[in-house]
Amino acid sequence: MSLLKEILEILLKRKIVLISLLVVLGLVLILYFLLQEESSLRVGKEGAESGFINLRVEIPSGAFGKQKVLKITRISGDERKKYSDAFMGDLYRVEFADGVSEFALKPIHLKYYFDPKYFRGENYNNLALAYATDDGGYRIIPGSMIGKDERGYFVEAFTYHLSVFGLVMKTSSFQKHGVTLLREVVTSAAPALLIIPGEDPTFKGTVGDSNIWEAVFPDRTLMIYEYALYDSRSLSYSEAYREFVRKEGRRSFIDFEADFLSKELLEYSRYSFDILAHGTGGLIVLRMLQRHPELKNVRRVILFSTPVHGTNVVNPLYFSSMFFEKDPEVLSGIFGMEWTKLKMMALHIKNLIDTLGEVALEILPDSFLISQLKNFSRKDVEIFSICGDTPPYEVDVSGTKLEKFYPEFVRGRGDGFVSFQSCRIGKTLQLKGGFYDLYSRRENLSQVEELLSYETPVFPGFKDDSYREYLPTRNPELSSEKMKTAPQKEKKTTVEEKVFPREFHSKNFLKRIRSLTLTSYTAGSSLGKDVYVVTGSGILMWDREMFKGSVKFFKKVGDYISFLSGGDIYLVDSIGISRYAPFPVNDDVEDALMTKDAVLYAQLVPSGVRYYLFKNGKEKLLATSPGVEVSIEEEGGKYLLVSSKEIIVLNEDFTEKGRVLSSLFGNDVDIVDGTLVNDALYILLSNGSVVYVSGENLEIKHFNLFAPRKILHFRGKILIVGENDVMDVTAGIKQSFRRGIVDAFAGVEGIFIVFEEKVGVSLEEWQMES
Repeated sequence: MSLLKEILEILLKRKIVLISLLVVLGLVLILYFLLQEESSLRVGKEGAESGFINLRVEIPSGAFGKQKVLKITRISGDERKKYSDAFMGDLYRVEFADGVSEFALKPIHLKYYFDPKYFRGENYNNLALAYATDDGGYRIIPGSMIGKDERGYFVEAFTYHLSVFGLVMKTSSFQKHGVTLLREVVTSAAPALLIIPGEDPTFKGTVGDSNIWEAVFPDRTLMIYEYALYDSRSLSYSEAYREFVRKEGRRSFIDFEADFLSKELLEYSRYSFDILAHGTGGLIVLRMLQRHPELKNVRRVILFSTPVHGTNVVNPLYFSSMFFEKDPEVLSGIFGMEWTKLKMMALHIKNLIDTLGEVALEILPDSFLISQLKNFSRKDVEIFSICGDTPPYEVDVSGTKLEKFYPEFVRGRGDGFVSFQSCRIGKTLQLKGGFYDLYSRRENLSQVEELLSYETPVFPGFKDDSYREYLPTRNPELSSEKMKTAPQKEKKTTVEEKVFPREFHSKNFLKRIRSLTLTSYTAGSSLGKDVYVVTGSGILMWDREMFKGSVKFFKKVGDYISFLSGGDIYLVDSIGISRYAPFPVNDDVEDALMTKDAVLYAQLVPSGVRYYLFKNGKEKLLATSPGVEVSIEEEGGKYLLVSSKEIIVLNEDFTEKGRVLSSLFGNDVDIVDGTLVNDALYILLSNGSVVYVSGENLEIKHFNLFAPRKILHFRGKILIVGENDVMDVTAGIKQSFRRGIVDAFAGVEGIFIVFEEKVGVSLEEWQMES
């Protein structure tokens, strides 16, 4: 009987456990289906983070007058088809649980995690958050920032209103950040003109391939500061801003850009600048001058519609209280204005708040940044501040209750973004026009030209005739301190016996080792004992196909080769060929050399060549040079920038070591090629001469070489290659060939010569006889 009782007690206990497990399992299933089927999440605590799967939403404290609960719903099925196909991945409807829509007083933080396959590269801004519009389209949220944390890649953005949010992919483009040279006028002594846009993108002046500022100031070197006020921001750009926030302990995009711009102008210290800035761009300039007194190369600044004392136009509180989701016809009766004008005013204000995002809070009259500008004290820079007198869309709030809140919309006092009082600094002017056209009116531009007038200083002449003689043609990128004195003739006589032999004779000093027939040839190089050849269809390692596709800028750089194909940089090393990184330059490039951490490239312009360096996400103008037929090569850790009229030598850190102009050797002589040996520069000229330059020593030797092609450094010897000849100018011997020579490059054990054939070309390895 006792045994039966024990069995019953055990079964009863197991039944209770089983029932408990079933209850727990049921609760888990209910929670799972609630999450999967309803796809919604409620959050009832301000300042808390809320989200579902990919999207997280954070409401800052003080964004609303009372506690707000969010509901986030994933949109799927037939409803998803109602929205634009431009959205990638999941869409989410974010709304308030109480059904009452409100405009936030502080920006709401959105964070959307995305699949890593959409990440193009750390310097690409191809992804952005967007919200759906009522017409079935979408609008990108300005200032979207790419980031990465322990969970993965994400895009974050700030908004003041809720909607349906999703991720869109823009055209893949490399983000430019910094000063870009648009045009250089080397004959002008006037300061360069720097354009800094703000909220209005048309201030950049870009029209197709030209720029309207070029027509207004035809005698000025023209530059533009490119930054992402409203554009989406790449990972590297965003991380730089996040690092600034960590160091400063506050969010200030304007001060971040002010610091970045100061570094840019310090790098362009050889230039003096006049600056034209619009809207918030003007605040960046003022804060740069205020935070960086060491910056001394700014002469004058003209500000258009810059809210030096802040602006009420982007005040979220005013817009929320008076305009957000209010019927314009009802407002018309309250404010005594045409409802159409009120509607356009509301759209204008909302567009500016949307465009600025979190930056809107920085330019309110009581913000920290505006309070700091009250202490602006730079006296060494002339500042002119111009405000318009006509609000856009024929809006005028004069005599209404709105005048107290929005003086910027009073005709005769403001231009729709600032009032005369709020833009006052330096010499303040009020001209005809509004926020969007103040800077483009002909009569205003005439006044701007007068404000930026420049008189070339009169040269006082030399005090005596003992001045140094400089190179015959001065290059604009070279200061007088860097210019080298022209070598004297008597030094040529001294050096000439030391470099080149006095006599030359013919000798077959090269012996053919192997040969390869090719249908086409573009470039070639050796890497150790391996020989790589570029043809019309790809890359061969001698006769074995290694890569198929288009190939550009095939260059040897130290112990590897780099080239460009399909918008990507590839590296060739002892292991093989691998894709390395996206090519960062979108503009037309004449030639480029790509290292593992930088890109040197050249662009042809009407005045000659511009050489640029792209490194650490920044583009920098290195030099301008006369001539055409550009090539960039690496030689022993240094770099040669070769054009037909000048050769420039760069150090390993891309600083300039020196340069030589072809005009030193005659007006009709061009530079063909160059090579660097232990800091001595050998230059091959179009007339068959070779120039030796080392320090102040110079030697020129003319050789009977027809159609010079190449100059090579091979095993301590200098070889020059012509159409039918190879000459060892170190030993004084020459070998001639019946076939025409297309190209030549050095290997480990010999040199490789490309010959013209009746059909195609032949690549042959030739070794020097001992």
